[in-house]
Amino acid sequence: MKSAVRDATPWEVNPTATVFKVTKDTPLLLNENGKLVNRGTVKANTVFSKSGEKGQNLMIQYSNQTAYIDKSNTLPLTKDKMPVTNIVTKPVKITASVAVRNTKVVFPNTSKTTMVNVPAKQKLVIDSIYSSYYVVKIGGIKGLIPQADLSLKTNNYVDPNGNYSYDKLTADLQELNAWYPSFTKVEIIGKSVDGRNLYAFKLGTGKSEISINGSHHAREHMTTNVIMEMLDQYASAYEKNTKISSFDVRKTLTQTSIYFVPMVNPDGVMLVQKGASSAKNPSQVIKLNKGSKNFTAWKANVRGVDLNRQYPAGWSTIPGNKSKPGPDNYKGTKALSEPEAKALYDFTNKHSFKNTVAYHSSGNIIFWHYNQTGSQFTRDKAIATKLSKQTGYSLVAPAKGGGGGYKDWYVTAKKRPGFTIEISPYVGNKPVPNSYFSSIMKKNLPVGLILANEK
Repeated sequence: MKSAVRDATPWEVNPTATVFKVTKDTPLLLNENGKLVNRGTVKANTVFSKSGEKGQNLMIQYSNQTAYIDKSNTLPLTKDKMPVTNIVTKPVKITASVAVRNTKVVFPNTSKTTMVNVPAKQKLVIDSIYSSYYVVKIGGIKGLIPQADLSLKTNNYVDPNGNYSYDKLTADLQELNAWYPSFTKVEIIGKSVDGRNLYAFKLGTGKSEISINGSHHAREHMTTNVIMEMLDQYASAYEKNTKISSFDVRKTLTQTSIYFVPMVNPDGVMLVQKGASSAKNPSQVIKLNKGSKNFTAWKANVRGVDLNRQYPAGWSTIPGNKSKPGPDNYKGTKALSEPEAKALYDFTNKHSFKNTVAYHSSGNIIFWHYNQTGSQFTRDKAIATKLSKQTGYSLVAPAKGGGGGYKDWYVTAKKRPGFTIEISPYVGNKPVPNSYFSSIMKKNLPVGLILANEK
């Protein structure tokens, strides 16, 4: 009986070949903790030079790593089939990068043929710069990735100077999470009236939790700058294991996680920064603003409701309430009628924050009291005094009245310390001047760490 005869495979015919072609779209595998993990897609007809073989996979250089490609999805080629990439590049000072969105490595030809699809958050080492691209070495080829798709590792990803927009916030939060995935998390806790995401950013791995929020009031958007710079510096110090003031940041954030909600009122912030065109219904917001296209003094959300008069603590007796929607001081038809306030309310109820800060401006003062008595009063005033000592801001004396604010509700409902910190000298009905930022940041940088270290 004759035995079956099998034709030799191309690799059996040419076992010493170093150049190969990918025959169909196939996973790009990286070794992570001893396991091969899919970290991209190599496109069909791409030609590479292999650096070795392991099991059923071919090995290629990929940035500063070794990548693996299923050998059965390749064909060996002669060396003269290897593409030539004669491009003139420029050196780059920072070589560590991360993909801030899904992107691709393209061949440096006129049509920029895709070689590999790269997922967001993939870390890569840059070789050089070519035109508007970064150069990444892959399989013996100098591949190109658009510069806009990679973030260079600087441990300083937030530029807190100037007006800090919603789009900038979105990009920076994603970038920070891409660089620090092991101890950060971005989540969407709700939507604004106009459909913008309401973000929470978790920093740390501790089981205890605190929260810090900003930009309840639209014109007070410098509070977002403060929060974003705070979390940027905390994350950098955590990774580098350095201190801020006297605080061991890594130790602190390993014990207590901080949840930041940097922009509670994105629609309102964009109204102040960009005007009526930023709203889905420009004519309606102009009408709410009494026909004016100047939104500099605007505090409310896009429906003309003051979000810091929306919380169920003394809501029915809030003093100074306006009778209809507008730039400020209208509390709405009922508590939590607005999606932004409801989102923060629900988010807070899902957690057991041991304390909280709502950043506002202006006045250089700290509100800490809302009907506390006894040991709760003593405890909260002691922490408020620490914050006052750090920032130089005066404590507002206990008084009856008020209500509707996030801090008011938190202190009442949770029986835990809550603080409203007004970050700047009084500036009237307008945003805090950008020139104030540096001194404000210096005063407030340790605030989150002070509160994280409270019991």
